[in-house]
Amino acid sequence: MRCCVQGFTPRHTQLRRYKSSGAPSLDKPHRNPLMRWSEQLHHGWPIIHHLPQIFVGLEGCASAFNAMNAVRTCMYFGTASPPCFLTLRGPEDIQHLHPRSYSPCNDNDDGVNGTHSNKRTTIISSVARFGEDIFLNDPKSKHMPLLALENYTVRSKSLLACRFPDSGRLIIGHENRGVHRKYIGEHRTVSSKESGFAAEHVLYVPQYGTISSLNVVTSMGIALFYALMDTHFPQSRQVLSQPQSDSLSFTFNEDMDEVRNYQNLFQRSLPMVSSGSDTSRVDPRPIHPMYYQMNYEDIIQRHRRLRERLLQIEASGASRNDPALFGLSVLYQNAVDQRSLGGILRSANAFLVDAVYYFGRRKVNATGTIGTQHYTPPIYLGPHGHGALERQLNLNGAPSPWWFLDCGHAFIYSETSCFNGSMDLEDKETISQCMESLLWYTTHRSKENFTLSLCDPDNVLRGAAKAGVVLVVPQEGILPPPHILQHCERILTVMPEKHRTERCDAGLPVAVATGIALQRLSAVMHPRIAALSVACGSSDK
Repeated sequence: MRCCVQGFTPRHTQLRRYKSSGAPSLDKPHRNPLMRWSEQLHHGWPIIHHLPQIFVGLEGCASAFNAMNAVRTCMYFGTASPPCFLTLRGPEDIQHLHPRSYSPCNDNDDGVNGTHSNKRTTIISSVARFGEDIFLNDPKSKHMPLLALENYTVRSKSLLACRFPDSGRLIIGHENRGVHRKYIGEHRTVSSKESGFAAEHVLYVPQYGTISSLNVVTSMGIALFYALMDTHFPQSRQVLSQPQSDSLSFTFNEDMDEVRNYQNLFQRSLPMVSSGSDTSRVDPRPIHPMYYQMNYEDIIQRHRRLRERLLQIEASGASRNDPALFGLSVLYQNAVDQRSLGGILRSANAFLVDAVYYFGRRKVNATGTIGTQHYTPPIYLGPHGHGALERQLNLNGAPSPWWFLDCGHAFIYSETSCFNGSMDLEDKETISQCMESLLWYTTHRSKENFTLSLCDPDNVLRGAAKAGVVLVVPQEGILPPPHILQHCERILTVMPEKHRTERCDAGLPVAVATGIALQRLSAVMHPRIAALSVACGSSDK
């Protein structure tokens, strides 16, 4: 006898399958919680474009993980066309692309004679473009201005200090090397032949961490989020390029010099070993230039002082009960989807998060952390997250309001899955918990005034987060356990539900959605700190 459960592929099966390895299973996409979103790729590019005048080109993203996350993020925000991978010739250049992850499920298809490979190439070609020439000379967009997302250049301007252009070709740089100098257009490094490619606008995402940059797709996601905000919800955010009111004005003294120096470096070229070099940085580690050539202990101490200065700036305009904390934490279940935790830690390091708490597996997959686990060490709460979890968070100073981050995975949560009715008691209990989590999600998602959107006005989000927030982040395609969800007082979405086209996109990657949420929340919760990216730059010019 078989029975169907609306909502989940059995999570107990997934946990057992992944017990010995963090790598994705070779099973079909609908049986793999990390791959089920890929079934949306068969629909091709969404016909509804939230950003019909924005085209995206990526100089890096050769790995399957970043490449497919880039595709998925552009689908979610509805860019004018699929992202273009400027340095790749075609799908065959994407490294480690899973041979079955992006092919339709077919039990009779055994992959003989390259069937899987051909299907994969066809599907990927419908949701991605390849080659710099195609991106630069597309008749639909070649008249549009070039936009570059890059920090550490004299031409960069904070995303918080300007409106995102209505139209343009957005260039996202290589994960390690950044945007090619011909697009940045700094005259001391660009030849006359290359100068015609210079971007009209160079934008950057203000950060406050020890690391030098975010994950490349997370950065792109934040940029597209601001493009969406300025296209559809321009009244929801204050642009900080205008003179600040008295409540947001700054008087810098010697104690604040470090804050000013830290921020100003985002608008300076990185120090190089030799003049004109674009590969030999003074310090090869992915850390902020203020910490170049410092040892680990000194970086920790100096950055602690910087955070103390930031807290002083925010406390002078004062808001929350505990001025010693920024009031933003993350709670994550590290079980099936371990890859996302690395990206979450990078964003937490950058955006004034007090702590990242996690339960499930103790081991952190360091692939995506690029060393941030040393500067923003996650706090382990045990294997199950049961018992005194709330008390543990309170002892660490975490705020009491919990918000569940909805990454747009409802189509996965609600798909029909089957399981064998003759399972043992433990299995049935797990299924029961899955159904309970799904019931909480569907019930509260439809409740009036329970859901907030990151596109809501600054003052709405600021008021809702006044007591601080613990952001509960789901795993890829899997809801948190019911005892976690029952603590949540809000559901937080990236865009309002009425703007979502669930059947046309694949939701956001968990790490990308978390990065967008942490950036937006830290900016609205700490307006005085957010204004630093404008105040510091203008005070130094």
